Parts: sequence; structure tokens; C-alpha cells
Amino acid sequence: MTKYEYIAKLEKLLATMPPQERRDALDYYVEYFDAAGPDHEAETAEKLGDPETVARKILEGESTSESSAGGADTAASGTPAHGAESVAAGPVTRTGLQGPGLLVLFVVILLLVALALTLSAAATGFRGFGRDTAASMTSSNALPSTGSVATSSSAAPAATSAPTAATPAPAATQAPAAPAAASANASANTQATSDWETAYSMSINEVDLELSRVNLTVTVDNTVSAVTLRGTGVADSALQVDQKELDRESKLDARLYADAASNASLTLVLPANNLPRRLEFKLTGGSAVLPDLNLDELEVDSVGATVTVGSITARKADLQEEGNGTVTADAITADEVSLDAKRGTVTVTRATVARQLDVEAEGGNVTATLQGNAGDFRLEAENKGGTLSVNGESITGEVKRQGATTASIEAECQSGTITLAFTG
Repeated sequence: MTKYEYIAKLEKLLATMPPQERRDALDYYVEYFDAAGPDHEAETAEKLGDPETVARKILEGESTSESSAGGADTAASGTPAHGAESVAAGPVTRTGLQGPGLLVLFVVILLLVALALTLSAAATGFRGFGRDTAASMTSSNALPSTGSVATSSSAAPAATSAPTAATPAPAATQAPAAPAAASANASANTQATSDWETAYSMSINEVDLELSRVNLTVTVDNTVSAVTLRGTGVADSALQVDQKELDRESKLDARLYADAASNASLTLVLPANNLPRRLEFKLTGGSAVLPDLNLDELEVDSVGATVTVGSITARKADLQEEGNGTVTADAITADEVSLDAKRGTVTVTRATVARQLDVEAEGGNVTATLQGNAGDFRLEAENKGGTLSVNGESITGEVKRQGATTASIEAECQSGTITLAFTG
């Protein structure tokens, strides 16, 4: 099971939890997967245990802590290396303070937060909520001349930070939330339906967005000078940005997970005169609409999303559907094109391939119409149990043919269907 499938299923199973507590729990397991690395997702999912068991333990931990009369109720001790049992309850953390004592603590928290904001503003300006480093603040109508981030939303002390490089997975035992974090969580809840905008004034070469249950729209605008994110229906605090990647690699690496009922949307605005060279989108549910783009590399990895792509000119284009969603592209012109339907449907209305086309259907359906003649391409095709058609010819078993040019097609159909047509 991939990270995206695991997190999406866990999110659905935790739907009865309060939104912020559910988000804390999901962030914990996202960081766990990120720490293990993309090459170990299946192994990590197996170590954690199935999402149903993890969700039950989290919900049981929440129920136990809420019924406690006093003291702190934390998750089981141990580290993730000792197995999934210690990890499952990791995010569940509570304190048992109630009554007058809680009121006094709340007043103290407000005073501490106010003091922290005043000192922070006087020293370096407000810090963007959920960001790893200080960022200058301005209205959405003017971008700062220095600094990496400018945002029009109100700031609060950081409650969480995006995971850094691949380090050992986080320990299962979590300390109770600090007063500042509790105040930040409350702020996130109050602005959950407000609009916000964040502009990144540095030149960005790569954008990598990981979204769950979010409707994404990508636009190119010649009136903006910086890559900008605009959100609706979800708090800007839910946007987790890897500031180290942004500072070191000029790469905007961000995650945004939305509640299933929030109808959240995110707009990625790209400056026409300074487009990033690489765009990567990992989409679990929701939708995405991409315009005509000319760039170096495009990668779309969908798990049950509805994705519509315009006319793409690139060195490399990769479209993949892992769930029961659809990925549809109007036109792709590229040296290398990869189309993969583990499930669902991948469709390209018109493809111009200079060097190589890789097509795979594990259980879904791939349809593409290529510019040129079938005889132009060297063909390696194998049908293991699905339906594979090339230029109207049904292929059974394995076929290899030489082509009139250096361009090649490699197609593998395990089940499902692959249909490749040619313009002639």
C-alpha cells in the first residue's frame, strides 16, 4: 500500500474525530512515511499495521483520555522501530486539567501568546503560520523586496513544522501540546473557511504539491512576479511547507490535506515570465485542472482524483492513476512520455513522442492517439491477461518489431486495456 492510499484510508476512518485532532494524527503518520522514504512505503505500511487497526487504537486512545478525571493520558511508549503497536497510538495525547484551573491556564496562555507575538514582531516581523523560518509579511497587493514568503493571512506561532530530511521515524510517545501550540490550533479552527494567499518572492525552479481532498487549479498569469498559492475553505495553517527545500533547492515542496466535507480549493498561480521548470502533483481525491504549459518535466500521480490537463510541451511527461479516478490530457509533446493506469483511466487525445513512450495497465485503462504512423516506432508489447490494441491490431502474448525511426513504444498490459491509435 502506498503512502497516499494509506493516509487517505486512515483519514476516512478517523472522520468522527474533531478536525484539528484528526489533522494532528494524520500529520504524524505522514512524517513517519516521509522519514522512511519513498522506496519503503509498502514496508512502512506493513510495519504500521492496517489503517483499520491504527484508526481503532487512535479512537480508543481518544475515548480513554476524554474520560480521564485528571493527569495526562499519553500514547504507549516505545519507538516505531519496535513495531506498529507503539506507533498506532502515537498522535493521541491529552491533559486532564478541567474547571477553574483550565480557565486560569487559558488566561495565562493568552498572555504568553500576546507577549510572544509582540516580541517576534519587534525583532523580525511576524512568522508565517506553520513555516519553518521567518518570513516577511505584507498584503496580497504588494510583494516584499526581500525574504522568501509573503502572506496576507494573519500570523500565529508555529504549531507544527514540515518534516525535514530522511531521519529516523518519530518516536511513538508524544509530549502534551505546549500552550502556544494549543493557541495556534484554536486559531486554525476559527479561520478554517477564510481565504488566504501566500506569495513566494524567490525564484522557484520546482513545485511539488501533495494534496488530499483538495480541488486544485493551476493558472499562468503575466501580472504576477512570484509563484503564489491561494486557498479557500481550508486554513492556511494546514499548508505544510518544507522551508529547507525552499531555501536550499528553490523547490516549493508543500502538503495540504482537507476535510472531506470542506470543499477546499487551492489555486497555484505561476508567473508567465518565470515558470518553474518542473511540476509534480500527488493528488488523493479531489480534482485538478492544468492549463497549457511549456516546461521541462510534468508528473501527475493521482489516487482517485479527476485531473484535466491542457496542452503540455516538455522534455518528460508522466501521468499515473492509482485509484479509480481519471487523468485526461488534451495534448502532450515530449521526448519521453509515461502513461500508467494501475486502476482508473488515463487518456491522451494527441501525443507527439520524440524518443520513447512507456505504457502500462495493471488493472486500469490507457488510451492514446500518437502523431505519425505505427511503423515509425520500434514496438515492444506484452499482453499478460488484458486487452492490448496497437493501431487496430489485437496483441496476444509478446510482440517485438523494428521501426522506421529511433522512437520506441514499450507497452505492458497485465489486465485492463491499452489502446494505442495513430494519426497516420
